Amino acid sequence: METRLNRRLYESGYGRREVLNLFKFIDWVMILPEGLKQAFWLELKAYEEERKVPYITSVEEIGFERGIQEGQRSLVLLLLEQRVGKLPEGIRDRLSQLNLAQLEALAIALLNFSTLAELEAWLESH
Repeated sequence: METRLNRRLYESGYGRREVLNLFKFIDWVMILPEGLKQAFWLELKAYEEERKVPYITSVEEIGFERGIQEGQRSLVLLLLEQRVGKLPEGIRDRLSQLNLAQLEALAIALLNFSTLAELEAWLESH
């Protein structure tokens, strides 16, 4: 539904800023489930690229990238806790210091973890 609405707004002549403001208002009034929120932003970005809509401002892009990184960090934490159990606060602090490349490497490596000790060993080597 959101994708159709996005397309109809653009095709009706609304500008990018107006569409974003509308969805900011909707987001303020009604909280979307996380899956729908992510699907909306991915489809909006794909549609904008397809239609050659001007790129977002650098400040918006930084915010978007931070959001992606925090989403990835949350997902990795969730997966780690499923694999090795509750993470001590010290480990959580160390994980919060990882950059995006390290976080992506950890996301792959965690598939082989079964204990907290294996996670700690990985953190020591990276």
